Amino acid sequence: MEKRAMILGAGATGRGHIGELAFEAGWELVFVDKDPQLIRCLREAGRYTVKLCRADGHRTVIVDRFVAYRADDIPAIIREALTTPLILTALFSQNLPQIAHLIARIITARCAAGVETPLNVICCENMQSSSTMLRSLVVPLLGGAEAAHLKAHVGFPDCMVSRVVPLPENDPLQLVAEDYNEWTVDAAGFLGSPVDLPAMELVADQETRLARKFFMHNGAHAVCGYWGFHRGHKYIHEAVADPFVLERVVGAIGELAGVVSKRYGLDLNAVREYGLELGARGAVAEIKDLILRVIRDPLRKLSRPERFTAPAEMALKYGLPCEEIVVAMAAVLHYCHPDDPQAVTMRTKLRSLGPEKAIPEILGLPANRPLAARVVRAYQDWSPVARA
Repeated sequence: MEKRAMILGAGATGRGHIGELAFEAGWELVFVDKDPQLIRCLREAGRYTVKLCRADGHRTVIVDRFVAYRADDIPAIIREALTTPLILTALFSQNLPQIAHLIARIITARCAAGVETPLNVICCENMQSSSTMLRSLVVPLLGGAEAAHLKAHVGFPDCMVSRVVPLPENDPLQLVAEDYNEWTVDAAGFLGSPVDLPAMELVADQETRLARKFFMHNGAHAVCGYWGFHRGHKYIHEAVADPFVLERVVGAIGELAGVVSKRYGLDLNAVREYGLELGARGAVAEIKDLILRVIRDPLRKLSRPERFTAPAEMALKYGLPCEEIVVAMAAVLHYCHPDDPQAVTMRTKLRSLGPEKAIPEILGLPANRPLAARVVRAYQDWSPVARA
């Protein structure tokens, strides 16, 4: 099996996380992106660097074993995909319907060529069940023979990734990322033998690992971001250093840990310590993790399956505290920024419908649910947060 990975999306995550890890494991990379300027830049340079930072120093990796194609260069992409065992997506979730057409063409070409080597398509998005979602978008685009080929030879295992890679500030070929990785893939959904990629961990308990990361890391990160925004900070490391924000985040981590421990049968102290990793990870100033990046799309983050509403609902079900989570949800509802369309929509909805009607709708809950009432009260009791 060739050690070749196709990465759909050559942005910060595609190159600075999954691409960098695959490169260090000896893999050849095939980048595909719709940005012609970025593709031209990668081709001309033939390399890019990733500066991996941690609290006690950094190391630099020069990635120079790749080819790069524009997303509209379909013949070249299909040619590369015929000998590729892994296709990894690093896109925003809203781009999955569009990329499904490309995946369908690749599967059709592999079917026509009689390629029976297993192909695994893994969505490395910051969302739940993204590979499963992509598969559901691809299957209707296939004919009978191609659908049978997919069933026999193509896996869509769900995935979880964790590493902060901010957008490059000046040179697109100079990336900065945290020297941290958590990358799990559902072993049950992975087709064929495990590949030689140590950073990608095949796990039997993907649901548990994803929930732990999603609630403890993404949840705490969001809590830090929204409180940091209200305190006037620009970067996550500034918010982490703010005692007011830190107190709110640690309180939320304690509540989130209780929920995750109860729901998934994990050791409470171990889960809490896992959540508290945010302190060391978020304190690295060189990462320059923009708060506006962390808190964008508040409607999605407040929706029922997401990092606030889901654990708060579980807490009430289990009789556990959720005061810090609820007040953090109020902080989200009071966030607004003109460059964030979801924030503008949220503010408009709150003003036009009023909080009693708007908030249950935003959370995806019936108005008579206890959590909806708690969040409405927290929103109404909100008083402006003093700037740091």
